Amino acid sequence: MRMRFFGNLHPAVSMTYFLLVLVLTLICMNPVTVVLSFLGASWFSIRLKGAGAYVGSMRFVAPMFILISLANPLFNHRGVTPLFEINHLWYTLEATVYGLVSACSLCAVIIWFTCYQEVMTSDKFLYLFGKPFPGTSLLITMTLRFIPQLQQNRKEIRESQSMLKEEGTRLFQKMGTALRNLSVLLTMSMENAVETADSMKARGYGARRRTTFHLFRFDGRDARTLGAVLSVGGVCILARCFGHGTMEFYPRMTPVLLGPATYTMFVFYAALMFMPGILETVEELRWRSLVSKI
Repeated sequence: MRMRFFGNLHPAVSMTYFLLVLVLTLICMNPVTVVLSFLGASWFSIRLKGAGAYVGSMRFVAPMFILISLANPLFNHRGVTPLFEINHLWYTLEATVYGLVSACSLCAVIIWFTCYQEVMTSDKFLYLFGKPFPGTSLLITMTLRFIPQLQQNRKEIRESQSMLKEEGTRLFQKMGTALRNLSVLLTMSMENAVETADSMKARGYGARRRTTFHLFRFDGRDARTLGAVLSVGGVCILARCFGHGTMEFYPRMTPVLLGPATYTMFVFYAALMFMPGILETVEELRWRSLVSKI
């Protein structure tokens, strides 16, 4: 069993970090910042779930990156720097660069959300928002759990149906099999929903004020990590407020602000984005050294 650094942090620290990186990724539309965010999220994802799971995620992320990168200059012809012309439509440098930057930003956000789902489990989410928003937090938690449960049920239904009856090769046979599997999946989902409601009612949910049990404690390591996250993130946000870490694309691309302040912002931004990957790597090396001594 491999020890995790971020997985053992207090939920408030982890939530603060993910909020900071997501906000900075969205508000810093700059080629340097979006690449740093994407690389940091990729490293963190590999440390959390392994290279195989990361490759599986990229099978969905990579086509989206290509689609957005090609779609923006295809449908958006703003900009004053023409590259080439197809069917009397000019493809501009500004639209092409903006498509690449926005696609990389969106892919980075998606990978950060996969890391969030791995770290912020349902019990941590309920711990943070269960008391102030009990109904909403429960609904969000059940919804997030519902999606992977549907995928697992779909896989089990398809395997069971393939053992009972061989799937045909014709189009209408495949459509009939898909509709039959969908009908079984919806029936199973409704039955599970009714069973969950009956179980919650039998356990007295909603009868009185609900209490929770948790093992989360805010210790010195949490305080040091939170202080580092807020300090580094605060410098990045302050630099962004003064115009660093972003650029204008239309009608003409403005040059990236360079200078000591921008370079400092990039260093702190990289430190924030690569922080979880570094901490996870250090924690794994420390764990391996302890295991080797035993």
